[in-house]
Amino acid sequence: MRARRLCTALLVASTAVLAVPATGARAASSGNDQKTKIQKNLEDVTSEQAAAAAQLKAAQAQKAAVDAKVNTLDAQVNAAQAQLAPLAAQAAQLGAEYFSLQLQVQAKQVELATARKALDRSAVLMYQDARRGSSYDILTVSQPNDLVVGNKYLDHISNQRNQVLQKVTELRDELEAQRKAVSDQKAKVDAAAAAAQAERDRVASLRAQVEPARAQAAAAESDEFQAVAALGQQKQQLEAQLSALQVSSDSISGTLRAHGTTPGQIGHCVVRPVQGGITSPFGPRLHPILGRVIVHTGDDLAAGMGTPIQACRAGTVVIAGPEGGYGNATVIDDGGGMGTLYGHQSRIAVTVGQHVDAGQVIGYVGMTGLATGPHLHFEVRINGNPVDPTSYL
Repeated sequence: MRARRLCTALLVASTAVLAVPATGARAASSGNDQKTKIQKNLEDVTSEQAAAAAQLKAAQAQKAAVDAKVNTLDAQVNAAQAQLAPLAAQAAQLGAEYFSLQLQVQAKQVELATARKALDRSAVLMYQDARRGSSYDILTVSQPNDLVVGNKYLDHISNQRNQVLQKVTELRDELEAQRKAVSDQKAKVDAAAAAAQAERDRVASLRAQVEPARAQAAAAESDEFQAVAALGQQKQQLEAQLSALQVSSDSISGTLRAHGTTPGQIGHCVVRPVQGGITSPFGPRLHPILGRVIVHTGDDLAAGMGTPIQACRAGTVVIAGPEGGYGNATVIDDGGGMGTLYGHQSRIAVTVGQHVDAGQVIGYVGMTGLATGPHLHFEVRINGNPVDPTSYL
C-alpha cells in the first residue's frame, strides 16, 4: 500500500522530468541556498531509497514464504492424487472380480439344480410312491430278482446324486467365500480411495485459500520494486539537477561578479517593479509545478498579463533572455555588488549591455518558464547570491 502511494506521488513528480533542463537552469540561478536544498532533497531520496529497498526485501521474503507454502500444498495434492489413482484402479478390478464370481455362483446354483433334476428323472421310473431324504423306499417290481437289482440301482443313483450335490455345494460355498472376501477387500479399497480423495480435496481447498495471499504478495513485491526504481530515477534526476545547478550557478555568479566593481552602493529600490502585493514570499515553499519543497529565491508580485515592469534601480543589463525555469528574464547590475532579477516576462524590452534608469520599463509581465499564472518573479542578489528581497522593495 505504501508502495502504491509512493508510486502515485512519483508519477505526479514525474511531470517535472520533462522540464529537467528548465529546472536545472532555474535552480542554477538560485545560488547556494538552492544548492543546499537540492542536496537535502538528494539525501532524503537516498534515505527513502534505502528504506524502500528494505521493504522490497521484506516483500520478496514474504512472497518466497507464500510460494514455499503453495509448493508444499502442491506436493501434498500430487501425493494424494498419486495414492488415489492406484486405489481407484484396484477398486475397479475388484469390482470386476466380484461381478465375475457372482456370475460363477449363479452358474453353480443352476448346475446344482440341473444335476439334481437329472438324477431324479433317472430314478423316477423305479419308485412308486414316497421318498424320504435322499433314499428311495417304495418300489414296484414284477419279479423278486428285479427288486434286488432295482434296489442296488437306486442305491447307486442315490450315492451318485449325493456326490454331485456335495461337489456342487462345496464349489458354490467356495465361490461364495471368495465373493465375500473380494467384497470385503473392495470395501476397504473404496474406503482408502475415499480418504485419499478427501485429503486431496482438503489440500486443494487450502491451496485455493493461499492463492490470494500469493497474488497479494506478488503485487506488493512489484509495487516495492517499482518504488525502488522510481526513487532511483528521482535520485538520478536530483543528482543531474545538482550538477547542472553548480555549473549554471557558477556561470551566473561569475557574470554578476564581473560587474561587481561597478560603482554604487547596495540600497533599497527606488521604484517598485509592479504595484501588486507579494503572493509568494522568499524562502522554502511547496513548488506549484515541481510538487516538492524547494527554496523560493525571490518574491512573486501580483500583476496581470502584459503589465509593464519597471527597473527597481538604475543599472546595467547583464542578462536579457530565456533563463530556464525563469522563462524570459532580465538581470540588472545595480552597482556595489547588488543585482536584481525579473522573471517570467511575456516580452523583454531591453538588451544586454544597455543602461537603464530607475522606473524605466524593461519588459512586460507574463508566465513563461515554470509559472502557473501571470506574475512577476523578483529577486535581489548580493555578490551573485539571492537574498530576501522584501526589505528592499
